[in-house]
Amino acid sequence: MGTNILKLDFNCNNRVLTMSKTSDFKVIKIEGLEASAYSIGTINSNQDGAIITHKKINPREIKISGDIKKNENEDINRQLLISFFNPKYDGELRIKRNTVERKINYSVSDFRFINTKMNEWLQFEIILECVNPYFSSVDNFGNDVASVSKMFAFPLVICPKKIMGYKTFNNNVVLKNDGDCETGVEIHIKCAGNKIENPKISLNDKFIDLKTSMTRGDILIINTNQRKKSITLNGQNIIQKIDRKSSFFSLNIGTNVLEYTADDGYVNMEVYVYFNKAYLGV
Repeated sequence: MGTNILKLDFNCNNRVLTMSKTSDFKVIKIEGLEASAYSIGTINSNQDGAIITHKKINPREIKISGDIKKNENEDINRQLLISFFNPKYDGELRIKRNTVERKINYSVSDFRFINTKMNEWLQFEIILECVNPYFSSVDNFGNDVASVSKMFAFPLVICPKKIMGYKTFNNNVVLKNDGDCETGVEIHIKCAGNKIENPKISLNDKFIDLKTSMTRGDILIINTNQRKKSITLNGQNIIQKIDRKSSFFSLNIGTNVLEYTADDGYVNMEVYVYFNKAYLGV
């Protein structure tokens, strides 16, 4: 049988703390890595039973019990834990369980030492509150929608008027989401020509249509992730320039088709799409 591997990397306030079998902080028990609790709303019905009105995944609680290795750094590590799990600072937890790796944002809701005998290993308990209950893929999945295809040959000889590459003006890309639920996207649009007039991004049957102009070098960023929804042009908020029929979209589970266009200058659009897959557990 293979060896079970569990590694926790906490990233908070530009510091990293690791808990693993080989570190000074060992995990004895961890709860909350499976699917989070659900809530189902209902209303009374004229027939037997009730009618379901909504389904909701509740915030996630992760409970970690562990101990500090008994060595010359025991007192230093005790103070490190107290300082690191400061409830005033939120952090990100990366979990590696065997070959599966996920991450999740957290707030500390409780931290304590659960034994006081000086000669015993120091044991601790941490409770993390995750208002967004979904685990996320560690890496994002990016796509360059309008890519440049190279036309090099080897040995390479550069001659006058030699074509170095050509841009494939694909104005659509297929995005596959094999996570457990829908997820938002972050779209970067760079103006690589003289101008772009009124860019429009469509995903499946929804779209975001902007009434704005872009000139060479301008960068437009559209973020449709929950709690992060925004539209900026060169860092400035321009969400007021969205067409009233537009709506923020998410990637459905499975295959999605994203398209881009503009009233003028769509061939000057360099479009990059980034997203993290969302999961119910690790």
